[in-house]
Amino acid sequence: MHRTPRARAAQIAAMLVALLTVRLVAGDLSALHRGARVFGATRPVVVARVDLDLGRRVVARDLRVTRLPAAAVPPGALARSSTAVGRVVAVPVLAGAAVAERALAPRRRDGLAGIVPPGRRAVRVTAADGLRPDPGSIVDIIATLDSRDVVGTLEPSVVVARAARVLSVDPAPSGHDTGSSDVRVGVVVLVTVTEAGRLADATARGALMLALDPPEEACSDAAPVACPP
Repeated sequence: MHRTPRARAAQIAAMLVALLTVRLVAGDLSALHRGARVFGATRPVVVARVDLDLGRRVVARDLRVTRLPAAAVPPGALARSSTAVGRVVAVPVLAGAAVAERALAPRRRDGLAGIVPPGRRAVRVTAADGLRPDPGSIVDIIATLDSRDVVGTLEPSVVVARAARVLSVDPAPSGHDTGSSDVRVGVVVLVTVTEAGRLADATARGALMLALDPPEEACSDAAPVACPP
């Protein structure tokens, strides 16, 4: 069968395209194999669809499951959404981040009690400075004592709880404070057993003030809960 020069040129071009495609596919497969050797095989990872705030009970629509290379998976990341559904958030998780086991309270825990670890106490305090931190914030609680109670070298203002995580914040000032120029804010904070005693004493003898700490304080030894994953 006689073929025109144009037909032969088209056939040659088609063969070149096929060879180029085979080479590209082979290159892609080789790159995938190299990536698998370097980063490990992919594995399922539970990811937050929305921000998971402190104290929130996780529901199925809050989560999705994706696959990531093993080397990119954070330590303790969950592989099944059923492991997280129904549990209380103990460490805030941002949307798009992997959900780790340590970010969730044990399944037997519920509400605020679900995020109070052993050795800690949830305490409600009322501060008079008007600072209204968001739940999950880290604060120092400073007590200003009555001058008659200050003896020796004791400072009139002392830190009675350091790096305390805020669990919840009152939606509005207490009823008896309404209309007063002294705006008071009620918050529930997570503190040590010793700090809980100090707070009770300071509340009886003076006024409390909240000082907002940098987020890095959440990872200090004094922080009441684990660092975010």
